[in-house]
Amino acid sequence: MQFINNLIGAMFRVVFMLAGLVFVAGLVMVALVALVLSMLWSLLTGRRHPISVVWTRFRQTQDAVWRASRRQGPAGGASAPTWDTNGTSAGAATRAANDDVVDVVDLSKTRVTPPKDD
Repeated sequence: MQFINNLIGAMFRVVFMLAGLVFVAGLVMVALVALVLSMLWSLLTGRRHPISVVWTRFRQTQDAVWRASRRQGPAGGASAPTWDTNGTSAGAATRAANDDVVDVVDLSKTRVTPPKDD
């Protein structure tokens, strides 16, 4: 009787391991098909692949954080300004780029309120 219980337990383990393997293989196949379709879509539309866009933004942010941490002076303050090849300050270029930023616009006055039911 012990032999039959061990045999049935081993069979269940094998069946469940095969089911898990099929499930994982199916997930991998779905992921690969989705990746291939999204790459084809990006080729057809002429846009960059979303993964490439996210990775590029991550690298740009990482580089900006690294550069900002290198500009910090000894007590956490900014050190002397850095100059580029044109002779202008890097801070001036950053300020010029920040001048294009628009603050939050209040849309509450233009928003239409729905009629109230009495």
